[in-house]
Amino acid sequence: MANKQISIKYRLKQLNNANNNAHLLWFPHVDRTDTLSLRGLADHIQSHGTPFTRDTIWGVLMAMTACMVELLKEGVGVKLDGLGTFYPTMEAKGAESPVGYNITDYIKGLHIRFTPENSALDRITSRELKKDALFRQTLIVDKNGKPKKVVDGQLVDWVAGDDDDDTNEGGGTNEG
Repeated sequence: MANKQISIKYRLKQLNNANNNAHLLWFPHVDRTDTLSLRGLADHIQSHGTPFTRDTIWGVLMAMTACMVELLKEGVGVKLDGLGTFYPTMEAKGAESPVGYNITDYIKGLHIRFTPENSALDRITSRELKKDALFRQTLIVDKNGKPKKVVDGQLVDWVAGDDDDDTNEGGGTNEG
């Protein structure tokens, strides 16, 4: 893995749901800009200096994906050491009696869940990830979806092109 420290970009959004106790409070949301395909992941792995070609890595990842789906459909959990365990769960409504029970009448869905690794060497639980992560605020969005920024301690409208910095004054980062 690269030693380069990269920030998790996030934006602050104001909750606009009057039926929620947190109405009008501000919450951070990961500003995810991309999702890698398996080929993209293979490229990324290869960029770390592996002796294997991108196509070899991609082939292994494709086989892993197909096998994981097969196993999950059979009710088998799959642990990827250093990452965590994927396992199937059911979402269903309850039946009054087991007599005449038909699964298709009660099951709503079959889900894939994930439990992060929590061994001494590979802790990637939410608290551990938070300890090691760097955060950088990219945008503030009010309850109406309007972009804002903090200037001189005040929340004001953000206008495209009025500054080149994509972070907001007043904190929002833990970068040095």
